Amino acid sequence: MKKPHDDPPTNWCDWWTEVHQLTPDIAYGWVPSHLTADPNDPNPWFWHWCATQNRWEAQAAPKHTLIAREPLHLEPSLLWTCCGTHGFVRNGQWESV
Repeated sequence: MKKPHDDPPTNWCDWWTEVHQLTPDIAYGWVPSHLTADPNDPNPWFWHWCATQNRWEAQAAPKHTLIAREPLHLEPSLLWTCCGTHGFVRNGQWESV
């Protein structure tokens, strides 16, 4: 079911653990260990509001390095080619590029 922009993942991803909103357009959450395809991948999943597709899009970040879980710091930057959203997550904050 397509969710509107004003209904972010923090409202409906109750089967994920610790879902956090970085900005009104970007959220992340930790996959419960029993649901992950790769238990060795420590990285969260991200959702972004894709203005091009007019919906929330989920994406894993398996090729990124988790520097710190709290506050979240992930390298390198994240890029969603569907709409051009690009930035870093450092010190628990989204930094647009």
